[in-house]
Amino acid sequence: MRRDVNPIHATLLQTRLEEIAQGFGAVSQPLGAAMSHGALSSGRRFRGMLMLLAAEASGGVCDTIVDAACAVEMVHAASLIFDDLPCMDDAGLRRGRPATHVAHGESRAVLGGIALITEAMALLAGARGASGTVRAQLVRILSRSLGPQGLCAGQDLDLHAAKNGAGVEQEQDLKTGVLFIAGLEMLAVIKEFDAEEQTQMIDFGRQLGRVFQSYDDLLDVVGDQAALGKDTGRDAAAPGPRRGLLAVSDLQNVSRHYEASRAQLDAMLRSKRLQAPEIAALLERVLPYAARA
Repeated sequence: MRRDVNPIHATLLQTRLEEIAQGFGAVSQPLGAAMSHGALSSGRRFRGMLMLLAAEASGGVCDTIVDAACAVEMVHAASLIFDDLPCMDDAGLRRGRPATHVAHGESRAVLGGIALITEAMALLAGARGASGTVRAQLVRILSRSLGPQGLCAGQDLDLHAAKNGAGVEQEQDLKTGVLFIAGLEMLAVIKEFDAEEQTQMIDFGRQLGRVFQSYDDLLDVVGDQAALGKDTGRDAAAPGPRRGLLAVSDLQNVSRHYEASRAQLDAMLRSKRLQAPEIAALLERVLPYAARA
């Protein structure tokens, strides 16, 4: 029998994010509204939920991991704001409503995305219940995942690099995998995992990023826009070379690749830190075993 994800964890994330968002408009209310539009819009909060469920499987959720999960969700929201801009994917719809730049203007979308990242770092720098040493480690982990060896590099490659199999996999690792890795690596620091367990978390995050981005590539072609709550067909319509796995293979082979990669991900759940039915249920909800819309 499939076990559903405990809604308590979703409530923890939403409540804490709402608390943080109260300060977004302290000086400029319109800027705060743009930030809240991105950070509080209804979404799966997949990254943050995974962190909380993995924490629950390793002794329980604490204030420090909630703050770390919120920081990951804030920088992910910022990345989506940037991804939707006309100079990037030029998408008008996100999570079932107008993208941030459509609703609040391009300048406020850019400023709001930057501000969300800085607020995420400030949150980690003062993470509740953490020592100064742990706080510094958390900031280092998340900042490294976003910079020229992380998400920014992955987005640049996705937009501009010539496509081949190895290159697309590198893009997946840098554009998508880095935030999964960062979240699980922060969990490992907070929970004081040993070196082997930390490596397992990093490997799982990397594989999860590849599977997640592969499925996202498929949904861009076969997904239903109304059901997904975002524009589809963007990769094929974008100027320049096609993007993602479909730039180097056809739909049938990409589907097979996704299903094989998804099976590998499931096998990695045997790690003692990931052996929780709630984690398996979350993955199944977001990433079905068979490629479909």
